[in-house]
Amino acid sequence: MRIGSNPNKAAQVTPYGGVALAVVTHLPNTTTDYHSQRLEVVQACLTSMREGVHCEHTFMVWDNGSIPLLRNWLQDVFKPDVLILSNNIGKINARSSMAGMLPSKTIFCYSDDDMLFEDNWFACQNDLMVKFPNVACVTGYPVRTAFRWGIDNTLAWARTHGKLETGTFIPQEYEDDFALSVGRDPEWHKNYTDNDVDYRVTYNGMQAYCTSHHCQFVTHAGTLASLQYFDHNAMTNEKPFDIAMDNLGLRLATIQRVARHIGNRLDENIRSQLCLA
Repeated sequence: MRIGSNPNKAAQVTPYGGVALAVVTHLPNTTTDYHSQRLEVVQACLTSMREGVHCEHTFMVWDNGSIPLLRNWLQDVFKPDVLILSNNIGKINARSSMAGMLPSKTIFCYSDDDMLFEDNWFACQNDLMVKFPNVACVTGYPVRTAFRWGIDNTLAWARTHGKLETGTFIPQEYEDDFALSVGRDPEWHKNYTDNDVDYRVTYNGMQAYCTSHHCQFVTHAGTLASLQYFDHNAMTNEKPFDIAMDNLGLRLATIQRVARHIGNRLDENIRSQLCLA
């Protein structure tokens, strides 16, 4: 039997703002070699992302079945505005679900949980979102190997509407850091990418690389939700996602690196930067 009316019917909810930060976290253990230092990697990612945004925002974290150690830190210490605790439904499903919760025009800033953000990262990426036309996404993480797919539409636009340059523009430091973060020897990685080139476009006095990265990007929630891209694997090949985004609009990267991949442990340079040494 029902007694009375639900008092929550008239409750006011906090509306989402114009900017949402969204991270999918996953820490299954701290006992295996691979995961032994990932707790502090996730903490560095979330903290640097929040500290460098410098605007009003809603911080969303979707945790995919992590151990209590991380979930307790998220709930008791970090305290995001929105925290979803679920079984592991996969990164792509969690990412799409968060975008679907938001108004379509919300600026949706996505990151994997192993990225490190520089101060003012959002302003640099959002500047390209605003000043280039029909942008699908912008990353702050320029990587040479990301020019291999998902750029056909972006390059076609750049050739017609901007000044397109081809060459080796990304600093070697960026490439060395990326190689180390994914467990490759920088010298081997340098040889591996010798035949790759960087595509740089100038438009109305602004420069950007003609590519983006699925590990970290800024887009609109409606753009991401429109793809309705789901996958039953926890981790999967994201080339189809990159190509689909390129078909929707421009995929761009900032010239200055304002986000970088950490990997599964913090090196001494990052520790010093975070005052953890």
